[in-house]
Formats: sequence, structure tokens, C-alpha cells
Amino acid sequence: MNHNSHTDNNPTDDFLENVDNPKQVFLSFVAKIEPINFNLLLDYFAKKSNDVFYIHQPENNITFLSFDELTIQTFKSYEFNKITKEINSLKKKLISNHNKFPDINFPIFLTNAKFPTAKSAEEWNEFGEIDFLLPKFLLFKNFDSYFLIYNTLTETFSTHENLNEILENEVDKIYQLESKLKERSSEKTIISFLEQSDDKAKWNKKVLDSIEEIKQKNIDKIVISRRLKFDIKTDLNWQMIFNDLDKKYPTCTNFLIKSGQSIFFGSTPELLARFSHSQFFTEALAGSIKRGENSIDDINLENELLLSKKNKIEHDVVTNFIRTSLNDFLEKIEIDENPIVKKYSNIQHLQTSVKGTLKHDSNIFDVITALFPTPAVCGIPKEKSLQLIKEIEEFDRGLFSGLIGWFNCNGFGEFNVTIRSALINKNTLYTFAGCGIVEDSNPDDEFEETNLKFKSILSLFNNAN
Repeated sequence: MNHNSHTDNNPTDDFLENVDNPKQVFLSFVAKIEPINFNLLLDYFAKKSNDVFYIHQPENNITFLSFDELTIQTFKSYEFNKITKEINSLKKKLISNHNKFPDINFPIFLTNAKFPTAKSAEEWNEFGEIDFLLPKFLLFKNFDSYFLIYNTLTETFSTHENLNEILENEVDKIYQLESKLKERSSEKTIISFLEQSDDKAKWNKKVLDSIEEIKQKNIDKIVISRRLKFDIKTDLNWQMIFNDLDKKYPTCTNFLIKSGQSIFFGSTPELLARFSHSQFFTEALAGSIKRGENSIDDINLENELLLSKKNKIEHDVVTNFIRTSLNDFLEKIEIDENPIVKKYSNIQHLQTSVKGTLKHDSNIFDVITALFPTPAVCGIPKEKSLQLIKEIEEFDRGLFSGLIGWFNCNGFGEFNVTIRSALINKNTLYTFAGCGIVEDSNPDDEFEETNLKFKSILSLFNNAN
């Protein structure tokens, strides 16, 4: 086979001209392929490629890896509606063979967004406020089926033979690359502590000041966070990191985004929104407690969480916000009457399911704009909480407590809130953890809650203590 694949290295301006060009068509074609080792390839592309987008949901048996973009467009934090406009233009030009696999919802478009405090710290400069990505090639796994998706804007293709040749060449290149890669040892990357954003005394003051804002009726709830910085001492082993994440957090969304030389990764339990045609689903996830040392201790802690007044208030704030925010965009909203406890390896949360049907004049990004950022990572009211967070937190959250997601032209998509996450920039690891503050919050308890949440990332490294 000829291994020189077709390329369209369009900068963003050229891409936008092509979208508006009546002669251009948007091709999105899929080829079924043999199984591949995603973590092996991820480890390679995380080191060699400038743009990587990886998501794995072990419980749902969904994985995809993009390593070569057709275009990346950047928007301001309030410009989600502009993405809708781009998608509508592309849908009119779409030619695809996705209906060859009617039971599978292929990701086509990818996006990530920062927490919208409009800060601009240097370590986050390689990511936009909102990045909208159209990958050229995307490897995708759905249960036991593996695919390669190829996207392009063109006016040169007249037969499917050309597309098949491109797909065959690219698949052949991936298999050849995979055959050269080797499984790495399970030795963890070594890090050493540099600094923390808040010591105990500083944190306590922030919590008490936040409680005073609540007592003064300026806000109902606010989420404040801490940041830890570490120096990375040895080579990053992404195979080991994601093997570890997949084992520890099989019910979470494990992810990695690379832009330039910066990598943002993590394992989030928090769903922002899932769309299936006109059907919508989300979860209110707020209120936390640690796991027990044994099964009896774990059940006692679960019951303590369910009976906790402080956690119930924090959870109800999120649930009510979702209900109120979605009234204009959904009909037939259904919300579970009582929360359940959702358990992870090191923490348990209160969780309430919410579902409904999109109104005929609503779209995905209407809902995203209404929900993001949620009270689970921001507060109520949203704008006042955002302003207070901007004043209280000295650091830039960047993509921490932002969002990551995928969607396609058929009304399917999923977006997750990027908690339990970390940034790697210039050989420095930045990791983050936050907690919801309500009137009954205790500063010492909240400090310990952030320490508990830090462990999701720090347990992946040696010498994290």
C-alpha cells in the first residue's frame, strides 16, 4: 500500500472560507478496523503530536483518540452560539457513510472550555477559552468494534475509491506504528512538591469570608478551590497513568487534551449533559464524604452523607439550579425525588438524575450555555459567584472545572465537567481541588475534603506526599 495519506493543512481562516464556499463538501467517512491498543498509541502521541484529544469511559466501553486536527477554532467563553452556527453550516455540506453503522453514534466534533473567570495565566496560554476541534483522523472504539473516522472539506473527491484509499493508507500507518511501540514498565513518574495556593490558615479565612457572604444573602453557595504545584522529576508514563485511572475509576470519564506542549488530563465523575436526538440527561453531583475502611464503615459514612444537612443543602442548590436553568429549553423535565449515593474508589457523592426532551427550537449549546458552569463547581447566583471566585482565588483555574465533550450532526453528544484533573506545563504539574461552601460549612472539614480530592491525581505519581 501507498503510505502517503491525503492531507488538508488548512489554517482556521482558510477553513472558515471553505465552510462558506458553495463548492466545498464536508466529508466524514468511517472504516471499521482491527483492534488497537489505545493506551500504547496515547503514550506515543502525547509525546509526539501537538494536538491530542482522548476520552475513555471504561464502564461504557467507549474510547476515542484524535491526534491530527483539520481545524481548531477558538471562541470567547460567551460564544457557544457561534459553534452552533458553524455546525449548521457544516451539516448542510455533510456527506458521510455513518449510516452504514446505524447503531453507533460517532463523535465528529470535539470541544473543551475553561472555567469562565477570564483570567489568563501563562501556564494556560496554549488553550483557548473555548476550543472547537474538527479532527482529521479519529480512532474510535465502541464496545468490541474499532473504527477510523476521516473528516475533510474538499471539492476534489468524485468516487468512494479515493476515500477508501486514504482510509486504508492511514490504517496501515497506525498498525505499523503500533507494531513498533513497546509496553512500558509500570513504574510511576516521580514528582516533588513545590508550593500550595493555600495553607490551612489562609484557607480557613477564605471559607469564613465566603460563609459571611452567604449570611449577608449576597450568595447562596460558592465553590472555592486550592491548587498544588509539583516538579516532575522523571519521564511521564501515560500508559501507566491511564491504566491506573481506568482501573481505579471505571465509572468516570478519563481524558487527556494536549495543545502545543501543554497537557490537561484527569478522571471526572461529573456529567454536564448527554444528548440523544431530542433526549437530554444529566446528573446533579454535589455533597461528598470519604469511603470507609471496611464495608460496615462505608455504609455508616453513606448514611451520614444522606443525613447531612450541610451536604443536602449543597446538593439541593445544584438540583434546583438545573431545574430552573432548563425550563426554557426542555419539556417534560423529570428529576429524581431523592438523591442516591454514587461511590468511587476514594470518595462518595450525592447524585440525582435529571432528564427531559429538548423543545423543537432549542439546541445543544443553548443547554450548555444555561448549565455551564454549574453550582457544583461555581455557585449560586452564577455571576456573583464567578466574580467572588475571581477575587478569592489568586490562581487561574483554566480548564479545571471547565468542560470537555464531543457531539455530531445527528443530535448526539456528551459533555463532562473537568474536575479531578491536572495541568502539565514546562515540567510542572498543577493539580486542583474544590468544595462547595454553604452556611453550615466547616473550614477544617472542607480543607480535608480538598485533600481527599487531590488524591485522585496524586495517587498516580510517586513521592506526591
